[in-house]
Amino acid sequence: MSRSTTHRLGALATIAVATAGLLIGTTTSAAADFKDGVLETNEFGLYYNSGLGGCVFDVYDSDSDFSNDKFKGSCSGSGQTTNDNTASYWNRDNVFDYYVYTDANYRGSWGTIPSGYSGDASSTFKNEISATNS
Repeated sequence: MSRSTTHRLGALATIAVATAGLLIGTTTSAAADFKDGVLETNEFGLYYNSGLGGCVFDVYDSDSDFSNDKFKGSCSGSGQTTNDNTASYWNRDNVFDYYVYTDANYRGSWGTIPSGYSGDASSTFKNEISATNS
């Protein structure tokens, strides 16, 4: 093996290790940011008030029971439980629809929130949502 080939292989190995480390770091921090009270791209947000007002509860994937979740931040609804306490929502996921349920463990009445959709909850779901999944 020539010296330049060995040098290239070493450089490629270094790049691969650095890239893997970057991806692991990015994945870990992204996964740790959901339920932080900040609605980001690819998350689903449930708002305390109508019109996307008040605090937001943000999820990245699914949550089968909101009874242990609370709104965070210094906004209307802060510290209140998310369970049966949301009036509007915004699906900021670019691909997936989200499903909301009126009872924990994906039971009760359910509805679909399409990718990119935001709005006020209907009378069936206003202050009745207890679970969501994508």
